[in-house]
Amino acid sequence: MSENMADKMKRKLVAKKVTAWIVFGAIILVFVFFGLPGKLGAGVGSVARVNNSLIAISDFQQEENKILQYYQKMMGASVDLSSQRQLLQQQAIETLVRNELVSQAAQNEGILATDSEVRDFIVSEPSFQQSGQFEKDFYFRYLEAAHLTAGQLEGRLRKDISNIRLRHLFELVGRPSDLGIKKNQELRSHKLNVLFVKIDQESIVKSMTKEKAEVALKSLDDALNKGDESAVNALMKEMKATWEETGLVDFAADSFPKISSSVATEAISELSKSQPLLKRLVRDGNFKYILKFKDFKVTDMASLDAKTIEMMQKRHGDALFEKWLNNFRAKSHVSMNPQALKMQ
Repeated sequence: MSENMADKMKRKLVAKKVTAWIVFGAIILVFVFFGLPGKLGAGVGSVARVNNSLIAISDFQQEENKILQYYQKMMGASVDLSSQRQLLQQQAIETLVRNELVSQAAQNEGILATDSEVRDFIVSEPSFQQSGQFEKDFYFRYLEAAHLTAGQLEGRLRKDISNIRLRHLFELVGRPSDLGIKKNQELRSHKLNVLFVKIDQESIVKSMTKEKAEVALKSLDDALNKGDESAVNALMKEMKATWEETGLVDFAADSFPKISSSVATEAISELSKSQPLLKRLVRDGNFKYILKFKDFKVTDMASLDAKTIEMMQKRHGDALFEKWLNNFRAKSHVSMNPQALKMQ
């Protein structure tokens, strides 16, 4: 299935009323009457196992190529990503494993796609039509070009439909209550201004030695833990680091200006007026952050527009979905086949 087809599917599903379909018994292939084989990669090997399902090498290769094309489109077709192949492979496997986990979890909950839904998506796909009518020759040509059987394509469509439906169900469940909306309004009326220092460890190492930089960071962490602001300022001067401020930002914001780190953004919630300086160095990879409460302001409580409520709903739904999926993954058996990757 092409990326455009997947996007069209998502738009169609979101536009429909979302329902949990429970299908009893075996699910037959939609286009069996065309006489196409329905075997799913028998004998081709696998790169991973998710419970009782295998992820075929062919699926892995297609996913890896799709990710490679995405980065080439973003960074330029001439960019050489051969040195990053291992990372691309890891991303491809994780994507396939995650999709399979979602599919199995949806099936466990009885959230499935019907044969008629799969058929509707295929016969209404413009790539398979001529003068508005489905042409099975076009369908066969696509399968041949994509190196897919009808069973494989329809299986993917079936998974995509159920996965999209599942995500949308979580968004519906995540709709904020009146109390939640009021709480968010209150958070948006409370605005916080934060002082921060962003330290690039690589830059410190270049200006000092690696050993001195490690000692300086350790001393900075100790000074913060003791709440010794004068010692913190002295160490900052030695590192040629200066305070910046975010400006007033409401408490419900997902990010603060100039602070690109989600780890540092989460740590802001630990600040208080009574203890303005955060008593630890926030570490996010190569960057370290010092955080300090500066001032606070309460503004008039404004009503939330429909778009803001929709964003709240999506965030809450995503959080519920991730928690649910992580719980399913913890109970599942996931294993990789490193030998298969070495052969690629």
